[in-house]
Amino acid sequence: MENYSTPPQKKGLSTGAKIGIGCGGLALLIVIGMIVAGFMLGGKLMQIGEESQKNPARAAATSMVSLSFGAIEMVAEDDVNKRYTVKVAKTGALTTIYWSEKTKTAEIIAGDFSAIPSETEVLPDPDAVPTP
Repeated sequence: MENYSTPPQKKGLSTGAKIGIGCGGLALLIVIGMIVAGFMLGGKLMQIGEESQKNPARAAATSMVSLSFGAIEMVAEDDVNKRYTVKVAKTGALTTIYWSEKTKTAEIIAGDFSAIPSETEVLPDPDAVPTP
């Protein structure tokens, strides 16, 4: 008589276990990546948040410049009157962001400071040199 024995058992993990470990490892890498990104960007995000509370018009202008990767540049800044002009490098188009005391919000208009509506209060610049 022939000796029939049971086939040898497979050694190792099942397919389901391998998929579970792979998905768990991927989830762990995502969590670690988010923690690292939080540490790296946390200070910058806090700074942007504080700046936007103090001077929303400046925060909007600097955000436009920093997020454009060089396509937009700041061409005029007036911290006293809270008005900022940016320029699109490719087209030369100017956009001014200013704080409107009338609406208590940051307003955006096309053009430079001269395009700001006249009903907006403009404070004298303490650093300006008086002209005779």
